[in-house]
Amino acid sequence: MKKTGIITILNVNNYGAELQAFALHHKLKLMGYDNEIINYLYYKNPEYQSEKLSQPLIKTSIKNSLKDLVLKWLDKYSAFKYPEIAKIRKQRFDDFHKNNTSLSPVYKSYSELYSAKLNYDNYIVGSDQVWNPNNGTNMAPYYLTFAPENANKVSYASSFGVANVNQTYYPQYKKWINNLNHISTRESDGVEIIKNVSGKSATHVVDPTLLLSKSEWEELMVPYPANEPYILFFIFKKNKYAEELAYKIQERTGYKIIRVCKNEMPLESDDKILNIRDFGPLEFLGLYSGASIVLTTSFHGSIFSLIFEKPFYTITPASKNNNSRQESLMSVVNLKDRLLREGDEVDLDQLNDINFEDVKKKLDKQIGVSIEFLKNALN
Repeated sequence: MKKTGIITILNVNNYGAELQAFALHHKLKLMGYDNEIINYLYYKNPEYQSEKLSQPLIKTSIKNSLKDLVLKWLDKYSAFKYPEIAKIRKQRFDDFHKNNTSLSPVYKSYSELYSAKLNYDNYIVGSDQVWNPNNGTNMAPYYLTFAPENANKVSYASSFGVANVNQTYYPQYKKWINNLNHISTRESDGVEIIKNVSGKSATHVVDPTLLLSKSEWEELMVPYPANEPYILFFIFKKNKYAEELAYKIQERTGYKIIRVCKNEMPLESDDKILNIRDFGPLEFLGLYSGASIVLTTSFHGSIFSLIFEKPFYTITPASKNNNSRQESLMSVVNLKDRLLREGDEVDLDQLNDINFEDVKKKLDKQIGVSIEFLKNALN
């Protein structure tokens, strides 16, 4: 049987990244394709070995460098202050892939990947923000330039994570895109970028997490033993607007608030919010399944709200115009009113007014397009 190798972002201790990586791998297995994930460490993984060849095309801004540094420091601080929590969380993430995902040997550096004797018939890149120009690494591997010239090279739901790319870099992007035999992307903006850069047409597909049904995710999850309704607060960093909105919903409903997060980032009213820091991907799914309402700033947080059919709001920064991932997703399901900018007024009388039957119909249509793309692209 022909074999497929997938390169994507994983092993970064992030719910969305690990679940999207697993989802594409698992869906292909269900479709009858023998496949594994090429375990090339992402540059944010602590074991990744940076080299001259792995330097990014676009020099990392001071702001992004500082952001990466702060996140690394937070990880170390959290692990030092709460070693047992960090240990349990890491074990759960490790066990998730160990028990559910087929992985190649680890490639810790750019040169290790390019010198490996890989022998797949199909190579897939995606999903997640593998093509984001702000990534602090050489993106060439995520355009499958390490694959043999005669191999079938496919992009599935690869995301730029931005609405446009600086034209200065078009020649390099065009060269990379031209290396691919079949191209799809996760956002409508991505389709436009590919057209503008290379003149090629790309298929707009869904994130891999949407390729698995609610019941398929439920078969995997570890249920959360809740004895009362709760608001799931899936927010990456301190956000006063989101906190105040959560408290307003709590006042109206009487529901408790559960926050699932990674690092120790205390809120002003920690006594009002249960902070969970040690859950792995399967426990995370259980939290989603049991929630009554979701507030999130995460793209995958929005997706799992749709999958598990939970009333939700997704909060985006007031200071940024670049929310193309969220906007594209909400356009597909006609739920742009669920996408809030910090500071927006919210009519909580409409909190539960989501027609999930209509959402499912719209998603099913896009999922069908996505599966058809994969069937046509793979040998």
